[in-house]
Amino acid sequence: MWKTQERIAAFDSDRFQTLGPGFLALSLMGEAGEVADVVKKLWRTEPRMGTRDGFEALPPDVRVALAEELADVVILAVVLANHIGINIEEEAERKLSVIEERLADGYYGNESK
Repeated sequence: MWKTQERIAAFDSDRFQTLGPGFLALSLMGEAGEVADVVKKLWRTEPRMGTRDGFEALPPDVRVALAEELADVVILAVVLANHIGINIEEEAERKLSVIEERLADGYYGNESK
């Protein structure tokens, strides 16, 4: 099992045991919304946010904000996965294989180039 998933499980065992899957899923979506909000606010003044050059346009303070919000997303996703018995590392590897197969079959089109 992924080392971080185990650490999150230990953290979770003391803190989130009373939360159900609905609450965790909604919390996860709330955190994903906060990631989107950080990007949306920058997009108002930086049109490159909608292009692949947008990564270069991220100022240091926005990178810090995104790091915090993305960490929240990952932690909540792993908490939910742990409660329903999903090994994130195995599933991520499986999904990457699926994506590789789709790319090889031309499934994604031009955006994959």
